[in-house]
Amino acid sequence: MTKLTLLPLLSTLILSQANADFLNESENAYVKAANSLLFFTSEDIISSGSYEFSNEDETLDTYFFPLTYHFDSDSDFYNFYVNGSVGYSKYKQKNIDLRNINSMDEIQIRTYALKLGGGVRMNILEDTDMMIGASYIYSKVNGDYRTPQPLSSSDPVDRAVDYVFNGDNNFNTYEFVTALGYHPTINEYEPYIRGDIRYFNTKIDDVYTTITDTTATISKLKVGVITPEVTAIAGLPLKLEFYASEVFVGGDMDDAMELDNFFVAGTTFHLGTTTLNNWVSEVSFDVNIVRGDNLDGFNWGFGFSF
Repeated sequence: MTKLTLLPLLSTLILSQANADFLNESENAYVKAANSLLFFTSEDIISSGSYEFSNEDETLDTYFFPLTYHFDSDSDFYNFYVNGSVGYSKYKQKNIDLRNINSMDEIQIRTYALKLGGGVRMNILEDTDMMIGASYIYSKVNGDYRTPQPLSSSDPVDRAVDYVFNGDNNFNTYEFVTALGYHPTINEYEPYIRGDIRYFNTKIDDVYTTITDTTATISKLKVGVITPEVTAIAGLPLKLEFYASEVFVGGDMDDAMELDNFFVAGTTFHLGTTTLNNWVSEVSFDVNIVRGDNLDGFNWGFGFSF
């Protein structure tokens, strides 16, 4: 990802100048790239998995645990919910030469994210619901620039690279989401279509950046169907879900990744567990593939319904 984000910006700056502007602009590029990784880590858009960006030298591994809980309500019209997630990602790019000295270096960016939020779900029509919510995401981003030729403290370019890539940054992100879904039941099958729009705003507090925040929008359209019980495993009913999603990316995330949209297709296995306990109603396992102009990946994930 940062090959698309950082290298065109940073290599041009390194070749053309080595002054205070370089540090400022390179830090801006790093902030946008790091927040692009944050969006993948903090939300269950593409699940835990492994991805490649344009070539084998660029890889991204993500791991996350999301949770959503809907509160009981006396009203048939609405109920409140809380959601959150814990996530981690590691981006790695090998064989780069930011300093233009024929040194094949390596960049790693690790992102740790914790999300907590909630909102309201409303049954606006028969088989149709609308969700409105907001979340706060705290993230810590750790960079690591590895090189066989050590960085020199006397070189302004090396000092800038060291500052940008060999440090820790903390970010505060605010997310707002609106979602609309239609989910009838037809002959025990449960087809559905759901769309949502998410807006992210990350506050930036760094004396070396000229930007005070980054913004991004992610829109998703998902269609799928959940089958009736297809079999039983140890007496527990198993249902299958088949789905496909188109995800559209905008704002600083689009600029950083040069990725307007990507496609997701997958299958989820739903195992009912109500006969085992009264607090977990279902355990699910999901596998899917992701395809985009600059993105290919394979995802997996576990989930629980309460």
